[in-house]
Amino acid sequence: MLPRAGAPVVIPGGEPGHPSSSAGVTRARRTAMMLHAVDPAFVSILFTDLVGSTAMWHHHSDEAADALRREHFEALRVAVAEHGGREVKSTGDGLMVVFTSATAAVRCAVAMQRATTGAERGPQLRVGIDAGEPIDDDGDVYGTPVIVASRLCDAADAGEILVSDLVRQVAGRRSAELLQPAGSVRLKGIADPVAVAQVAWRERDAADEPPARDEAPGRPITVVIADDQRLLRTGFRVILDAEPDITVVGEAADGRAALDVVRRRRPDVVLMDIRMPELDGLQAAERILADPDCETAVVMLTTFDLDEYIYEALRIGASGFLLKDTPSDRLLDAVRVAAAGEALLAPSITRRLIARFTHAARPADGAVPEEVVELTARELDVLRLVAEGLSNTEIATRLVLTENTVKSHVAHLLGKLGLRDRVQAVVLAYQTGFAA
Repeated sequence: MLPRAGAPVVIPGGEPGHPSSSAGVTRARRTAMMLHAVDPAFVSILFTDLVGSTAMWHHHSDEAADALRREHFEALRVAVAEHGGREVKSTGDGLMVVFTSATAAVRCAVAMQRATTGAERGPQLRVGIDAGEPIDDDGDVYGTPVIVASRLCDAADAGEILVSDLVRQVAGRRSAELLQPAGSVRLKGIADPVAVAQVAWRERDAADEPPARDEAPGRPITVVIADDQRLLRTGFRVILDAEPDITVVGEAADGRAALDVVRRRRPDVVLMDIRMPELDGLQAAERILADPDCETAVVMLTTFDLDEYIYEALRIGASGFLLKDTPSDRLLDAVRVAAAGEALLAPSITRRLIARFTHAARPADGAVPEEVVELTARELDVLRLVAEGLSNTEIATRLVLTENTVKSHVAHLLGKLGLRDRVQAVVLAYQTGFAA
């Protein structure tokens, strides 16, 4: 089973249809691939496809073609095992693989290409990767990230790796030297253009890029860990300090100590346990987030995914949730996403949030709720897309704007509405009936 974990991103619901695959595998089938039931988890999903497989039998004997095919899949599975992936299904001419780390998925795709397309007699491979939360339906797996990853694989040329912009953002600086933004593409069955990046896996491609450095460029992400369990604090510190772009600048064993260390160190992110002595994590987080001079993002740590905690944390402006038994790569992804200011809500939380406000008073058709009436028409457009779970890059593509212009609109609407971040904007949009 995939590990349970929370991840601060929104994956919008509503799936398009599944037309037949040109490779002979239907999309309905490719989005229903899982060997075991899946608990909600934010993962990266990788699809591969063997290009020109039919031609192998025209150019080789049946025995030789079978041998090439076996070597191809053996090389793919070696790469999957070496990078901690989980093969979900063999799909005729390809594989579907799930990773708990976006970085591992990208590195695995590079290893796959070098072992196949880059080999002297290897067949051509194409790869697509997206990230999100799969939806488990009695053992079948569906969802936006599965569809997008599959479509990206179909859209890639032979020898190419296409990843969504979300994967590029979450993969972190360790994979930055491999990822080259490539604009947006139209994917079959997906209504809106998808922002993508290409992965430079060939040695000559990497030579054209800035060399990877052992130390992260610029200032590292600073983190404070607040939890009353010393063992957990130590474990998280070891994981975080091992990264070149992250450094732990303080620890706290209770809520009051957390307030003190955050005020002194001003970290980018604080990992805050919900239940702590002296002052609980929710109260401590509320005081931190209420400080206009503090720009620290708060990610709540919890043992149980309980609604009463979730809604209170969203109300005060927390950037997301992590279960305490989250895998290390999920922890790293969450810290990087929160520090980048893109932290939103886990899809399971989003669905419950929508359900909670289903009976909210809806404005008349065409009317704007009183709470957001002071926004401009363009800011309303941006708020609506923020509530749908789109990133700044995706909003820019949808509205034909630059990403910097979108960032300005987001900042303006947050200021006008008196909101701290995008999380509170999403909550307000659903709470007022502006988003349905």
